[in-house]
Amino acid sequence: MRASAAGENQREAVCLVCEQEKKEGIFLFGHFLCLDCNKAIVQTDPDDPNYSFYVQQLRKMFISKIYS
Repeated sequence: MRASAAGENQREAVCLVCEQEKKEGIFLFGHFLCLDCNKAIVQTDPDDPNYSFYVQQLRKMFISKIYS
C-alpha cells in the first residue's frame, strides 16, 4: 500500500528510519517507511556500515507501544 498516488490528497508521515516527514512511502506493520529509505535498505550490503543502522531503526516496528 502506497501512502500517496496521483490525484489523491497527499499527507506527510514521519519515516521510521530517517525520522523525516515525507509524502511518498509505504506502511509496514503500521509504521511509515519513505521511498528513499526503502530504496537505500534494499540496495545496502550487509557488509556496509549503514546496514546495522537500518536494522536498528527497523527493529522499532516490533517494540510494543503499550505502556503500563
